[in-house]
Amino acid sequence: MEEWRPDILALQETHLNNSDNLRIPNYTTYRTDRTTHRGGGTAILIKNSINHHPSPIHTTSFENTTITLDTYTNTNILIASIYRPPHGIINTRELDGLFNQGPKAIAVGDFNAKHPAWNRGRPNRNGNTIHTYIVDNNLVLIAPPEPTHFPYNHPSSSVLDFGILKNISTGDATSLNDLSSDHNPVLFKIQANTNLSSPAKTYNIINWQHFSQLIHSQIPDNPKMDTADEIDTCINHLTNTINTALNLSTKTKVIKGKFRQLPKFILDKIKIKNHHRKLYQQTLFPPYKRTAHRLQKDIQKDIDDFDNNRWNNIIKELNPEDNTLYDMNKKLARKFTPIPPILDTDGIRYTPLGKADAFRHSLENFFQVNPEPYCNSHINKVNHLVNNYHNHSTQNYQIDPISTDEVITLIKKLNPKKATGPDGISSRALRMITSNTTLLAVLCFAAVFYVAMAADSHDSIYDGPGRVVNVVTDHDGNIISYSKVL
Repeated sequence: MEEWRPDILALQETHLNNSDNLRIPNYTTYRTDRTTHRGGGTAILIKNSINHHPSPIHTTSFENTTITLDTYTNTNILIASIYRPPHGIINTRELDGLFNQGPKAIAVGDFNAKHPAWNRGRPNRNGNTIHTYIVDNNLVLIAPPEPTHFPYNHPSSSVLDFGILKNISTGDATSLNDLSSDHNPVLFKIQANTNLSSPAKTYNIINWQHFSQLIHSQIPDNPKMDTADEIDTCINHLTNTINTALNLSTKTKVIKGKFRQLPKFILDKIKIKNHHRKLYQQTLFPPYKRTAHRLQKDIQKDIDDFDNNRWNNIIKELNPEDNTLYDMNKKLARKFTPIPPILDTDGIRYTPLGKADAFRHSLENFFQVNPEPYCNSHINKVNHLVNNYHNHSTQNYQIDPISTDEVITLIKKLNPKKATGPDGISSRALRMITSNTTLLAVLCFAAVFYVAMAADSHDSIYDGPGRVVNVVTDHDGNIISYSKVL
């Protein structure tokens, strides 16, 4: 895992029970455990950064775990981890059910099938069946040239682990001598003509001092705002200046996580252990087996000591003064929780875009104008209650002039974690603006009040760009209602 960093990991013969855990950091696990008797089982582990969803397929002649990759080109790719037990015949109808799920498919695993097309020696019945199925359906076989199976009780070796591709023409398979199992892991490099992983994770670093200097130099102290058009121009200038200052003060860095690097002496032991294991599989000489088992125990102990020492060093370097203690607590407390699928009107949505569309459709259908005919009695009742409230209300609608200090106080209370609005200006950026910028916001706010009150109408509303204020006044110029957005 550390050396090859696979996007997807397909496992066969997992031998897992329901109570067993199979977890690897930064991967999502899907598994199909055998529940009838001991052995068997399949699983798929896929990087969290790859958009996908599970696609379970029921089969009886072979065990499988299946997922679907949601690509950016909307050409989904089916991925299946297959295990065919040694006894029994594979059902081609169940293969049809797997490969007919989508336009592209990749099925890899232990098929327990032999055929001269991918294995030296005589074919078996499953090998003939799979080879005929591949030829008849114009599929692509991808198998390593090296053996993948080295039985403990027999010196012969064979290729039982391979892949079958649909509508994917390029790929490469290599048998890796890296594990102690009688099956070698197989590395598949398949060009699917699409990007699977999401873009690299980045974070922004903002120089707030530079941001404040840019804002101070670009904002005028006393702009002209005599008409509605001039107010709109001033508000647009304020918004554009803040966004421009943010862009000029921001630097983007890519997060590059490093995998655990084992020391060279441990890697050398692993190579020696694998060499002795392979010698035993070829010769059945017992001393090779004993040496491989002894090295395996030593390697596991060395890895545990290495991990413990590395963790102890990390703990010793934690310091509350430079926030490393807080950062470590945040990392340990954070758990990855995949968002479950959402049921839309026309099916289940798995991708982030599909889930967003499902929410959009739900809200759009919910917030609709009431269909005709309207209930006139209810309308009259609401109008009566509103008019009665206004006629008997003693509330004073006179609003005191807003001051710069009041605006600064309100801005300082903004939640820095709140999402940005349509203008893209964050709360933290608003909290960092200078005094002349605050004064400009106050002037815009007062100018809108002046334009609205000068209209001298019962329901005259000035709605500029929709960013600052909406005002309603009566015939005497009194403000009935207002809403301000800074």
